[in-house]
Amino acid sequence: MSIKKTLLAAGIVAAVSAPTIASAVNIDGIEFEAGATLVIGTIYEGRVGAGGLVESGALITAPGQQLGGVGIVDAIKNSAGATIWSNGDNGRELTLQFGGYIAETINGAGPIGINFSGGWVNFYSDAAQNFSPDFAPDDIAAATASANDGNQWLNYVGASTGVTCVAADGCASGVGTDITLQSFILAGDLLDIASGSGNGFLDVNMAGAGSANASFDTNSGGPLGQDASLGSSFNTRSATGDFPASGSFDIRNQAVPEPGSIALLGLGLLSLGATTLRRRKKSA
Repeated sequence: MSIKKTLLAAGIVAAVSAPTIASAVNIDGIEFEAGATLVIGTIYEGRVGAGGLVESGALITAPGQQLGGVGIVDAIKNSAGATIWSNGDNGRELTLQFGGYIAETINGAGPIGINFSGGWVNFYSDAAQNFSPDFAPDDIAAATASANDGNQWLNYVGASTGVTCVAADGCASGVGTDITLQSFILAGDLLDIASGSGNGFLDVNMAGAGSANASFDTNSGGPLGQDASLGSSFNTRSATGDFPASGSFDIRNQAVPEPGSIALLGLGLLSLGATTLRRRKKSA
């Protein structure tokens, strides 16, 4: 093989491989990887009342009720599992508020299952006071205020899990409603949750003002083209302050590759196309 062809082949391999070689991206002091990203944090949740806040001690007990809460991101990891940003890094904290998850059905047989529709999750980047995060979950009103007092960073809405409400289950919002979050009480009951878990999907809300929205709007985070998958664990026995339940969450995304990597891929594919064309001309 000639030196020219060798260099061309090497360029194509490098270009095709480029999007998998990710590096950290910094938006408003929050670092994440341009590729697979894992966001891990702590949530405080419960039933949302008429005023839009979680009600003290109130849990989801019937269809039609709304789940909501607040939280804080503890760490962001890259595709190799290494932490690339932790709470307080760069003098920033990343908090969130969520709500709009409507309990459609509650199944009390075996592990109690609750199917939710709708939902939204908004992240905020905030300056940590003296490089120390100021979010505290003791008081619901104060926690909510400190969770959304920063710059909008990322906006999500609930995305379909592929499951819809059927008439036999009874649906608070009507038959055929898309289920975006499925929660299970694995031990305990609706009023005393010893162990619970939840799984769902999210789509970036591009109508939102989040500065990182475009970086996560990939349509590649789930089997139906969702942008991200959501997992959580929760219980009432270690609840903090006035929140009736607390736990942990993780969001797995595929962030958009950096523009430089995309350009390199395009260059490689262009070179590959030119080589193919020359070969066709020689064989003609």
